[in-house]
Parts: sequence; structure tokens; C-alpha cells
Amino acid sequence: MIVLPPGNILQNIYLKERIKLNKWKTFIEVGAGNGYVSNILLKKGFSGIGCDLNQSACFNNAELNKSFVNKGNYAVLHQDMLSIETPQKFDLLISSMVIEHLPPKTLNEFILKCKSLLNKNGAMIFYVPASMKYWGIEDEIAGHIKRYEFEDFKQMSNQYNLSIQNIAGLTYPLSNWLLSLSNALIKKKESKVLTMTQKEKTIYTGNRNVTYKTTFPKPFGLVLNESVMYPLHLLQKMFIKTPNCLVIYCEFIKND
Repeated sequence: MIVLPPGNILQNIYLKERIKLNKWKTFIEVGAGNGYVSNILLKKGFSGIGCDLNQSACFNNAELNKSFVNKGNYAVLHQDMLSIETPQKFDLLISSMVIEHLPPKTLNEFILKCKSLLNKNGAMIFYVPASMKYWGIEDEIAGHIKRYEFEDFKQMSNQYNLSIQNIAGLTYPLSNWLLSLSNALIKKKESKVLTMTQKEKTIYTGNRNVTYKTTFPKPFGLVLNESVMYPLHLLQKMFIKTPNCLVIYCEFIKND
């Protein structure tokens, strides 16, 4: 049994609700990491592709989703998304904790590439770390360029002819309560990462292993599961517009 961090569990519950409201069937996940989000989509009957720069994460993804790979419903690519060439177009592109690594020029190339991979009226979902006032050691070790604000997505919408179908601040207030503990664990376990290059940090974050931060012993699954945490999901939905959230979920629809 895989025990996910509490923030990821809350993000996943929200994503599952959004999936129910749409008719997407095919997807490409950029920065798929160990494949947990792809697994959610595949179990909902989707087919698609997951790509990541971290080779060990791609291996874990292929193992986690082995049955879907064997059926031909899923492929894992150890590849930069900008270099992907496929005749297939997708209903949904999902990118979790990726664009905060990209400088402006690369971000422009990334979004244009995303649009090129989508069907007409296809959707893009971005998860990003939110609010620059919470910039800290995790951003430094992850090689982030920035933390995003709600206004950034309005500007992105105008610049790239995208409609915002849904935008929400997630994991508040739970992640805020745990932030000091999280930063202390990162400082203790990952400070050596600060010496890496920007690219090395980005690749590293595809498969982090920090006990009680990114991974948890199996007994924690008694508490860290969607059923137990559902009340905290209802709480996060009460604060989806707060500028104090640590994660923003933005769902775009392509207009052209």
C-alpha cells in the first residue's frame, strides 16, 4: 500500500471531483513522477502517456501502472515533453508541479507545446506551488523559479487564448499548519541538494524520498487516506479563493 502525503491526498480528491464533471478520455501527464496521478486517470478508464525527466521515477511509474502498460492503455516516456512527437492528440494534459521550474522563454515554449498536443477544446490542468510570500527552502531545493498567484493564470489566459474553466487554491489550511514541520524535515534531509544545478534539482524532484514528508510508513495509511481526510477536503473547498493557499489548481480550455 502506498501512503501519500496529506497535501497530495487533498489534491487527488479535488481532481477526482473535476474528472466526474468532464468527458475527457485520453491524457498526457507531464512530469508524471512515480505515476500516482496517471494511476487515478487510468483507473477511471482513461488511456494516455506519462513523461518525466527522472529515470527512476519513470521506472516506478511503469511498475505501478504495469497492468495498463501491458494492455496498451498507457506508455511511460523518459523524455522532455518539448521533444515529444506524436500524431495523437489528447483530451487532457495534466502538469503537476512543473511550470514553476521554467524560466519565461521555456514556459512560453511549454505552453505552446501543450496546446499543440490537445484536441479541439482540450483541457490543460496545472498544479503549482502558490504565493511568493511562502517562498522557502523547499523552493530552493526543488529549483523553482517562482511560486504562482491567481493573477498569473489570468495573464496566461489572455496571452495564450485559454479559458479558465476552474481555478482553486488547495490544501489550505492543512499544508499551512504543517509548513514549519515540512521545512524542518527538508532542511535536515535535503540540504545537500542546494549544491546541485538548476536542472539537477528539477530532475531530482521527480522522485524525492523524505520520510514523513514525501513518503510515510504503511501504518500511517490508517489516517492518511481519502476517507479519513475527506472533512479536510470540504474545508479546503471553503477556502478555494484564499491567497494564503500553498497550491493552486488551474483548469484551462483551449480556444484555438
